[in-house]
Amino acid sequence: MRNLFLAVLALLTHTAHAQPYALGSTTRTWYDAVRDRDVPAEIHYPAVADGAEQACATGSFPVLVVGHGFVMGVDAYVYLWQHYVPLGYVVVLPTTEGGLAPDHANFGADLAFAAERMQAEHTDALSLFFGHISPSTALLGHSMGGGAALLGAEANANIQAVVVLAPAETNPSAIAAAGGVLVPTLVFGASEDCVTPLATNQQPMYDGLVVDCKALVNITGGGHCYFGDNNFLCNFGEITCGPSLTITREEQHDVVTDLADLWLDGHLRGTAGALVSFADSLFATTRAVTQYDCFSTGIAQVAAPTLSAWPVPAADRLMLSGVRPGTALHVVDLMGRTCPVAIEAGAPLTLNTASLAEGSYRVVLSGVAGQVLPFVVAR
Repeated sequence: MRNLFLAVLALLTHTAHAQPYALGSTTRTWYDAVRDRDVPAEIHYPAVADGAEQACATGSFPVLVVGHGFVMGVDAYVYLWQHYVPLGYVVVLPTTEGGLAPDHANFGADLAFAAERMQAEHTDALSLFFGHISPSTALLGHSMGGGAALLGAEANANIQAVVVLAPAETNPSAIAAAGGVLVPTLVFGASEDCVTPLATNQQPMYDGLVVDCKALVNITGGGHCYFGDNNFLCNFGEITCGPSLTITREEQHDVVTDLADLWLDGHLRGTAGALVSFADSLFATTRAVTQYDCFSTGIAQVAAPTLSAWPVPAADRLMLSGVRPGTALHVVDLMGRTCPVAIEAGAPLTLNTASLAEGSYRVVLSGVAGQVLPFVVAR
């Protein structure tokens, strides 16, 4: 019954903003005086009617800035803007660094600059977007664009979330930049990605994140190019390494949008229940292998009234009561790192904390959305 309730909640959360917004489109070329550089971009937005230069729909809308993959171009991400504009998002796609020798640092800066300029459009009385841009912005990106999104998010206080699709290591290093990202970050990978494999790209990026809310989704049977629309150059590059794909492009898109919708609604709009539904979806999904570390105050974290732990502080043992049979759990430190501990079955359940250094930790119950129990080790 609880899973049925959460499924209904997720549906309501998803459809709460799914007004029938028409698809408006325009372009901009902004000038970055600091870098003496033009930054052209396509922009798709909720409009009063389909078409170019249509008036913006009533309301103010969060912004998604999307970085394209290596030599792919922004036309490989039509599915993203056609999905998110009707839901009430403005989607910005910078068209820079599309050549064979892209400058990753500039591309990351372009994404960050586009986010800044959209906020400026909100206050420009002559702009199509005057009064229509909310202060909530996320950087997104695929492959090279995913790595660039992490570069653009590093030490950037002007964005509120990051979503990256099979992000690739860049120069400068996106793996290193992950440690300086300030906002909740959702990382997607695919089990059959032989272009930017999880082990050498997304996993070290995820491990490097020190934000208090992050998630990693490794889509089972998916591939690198399936994170975009059909693209000859991406397909050609991927076929040379021979992925064993077992799902369709549309199925992979569904995984991305199903989870990213909740993540963005929760972190950009503050939609009640969106992040709880996101967590429950991660734990319940059979479409991906996931990791989740989230202690943000935006998520319900209070354990069920029947769940308790003692002694507090703990020394070598922590006793837990109220854990339902079959519930998986793990212990994480304040950096979000999983800490191996031995678990002794019984009533109560016992965690052997002798191997843990003194400090603060949390018990995270997988499959029980929002249940996190903090404890302290002291000797």
